[in-house]
Amino acid sequence: MQNGSYVYHEMAPKTRRGTITDGETHNGKMRYIFHLDSRFSDAVTFPEVYFYDYELVECERPSDQEVAAINKLVKLGS
Repeated sequence: MQNGSYVYHEMAPKTRRGTITDGETHNGKMRYIFHLDSRFSDAVTFPEVYFYDYELVECERPSDQEVAAINKLVKLGS
């Protein structure tokens, strides 16, 4: 994994997708600042947070249609 990689968080693979930056070693483990993809409906309120590399999985950037479908499911579940 490297700065700019597109990833998802393993605990929320559908709704926590975005990019990582500013990788650093913390307590002997690599961590990155996670930036939620701005196309997701809660991106405005989601803070930038650190995730360790073992919590993240590199993936392809979803299409606009995939993001729209995910946003619709999230809205229905709220």
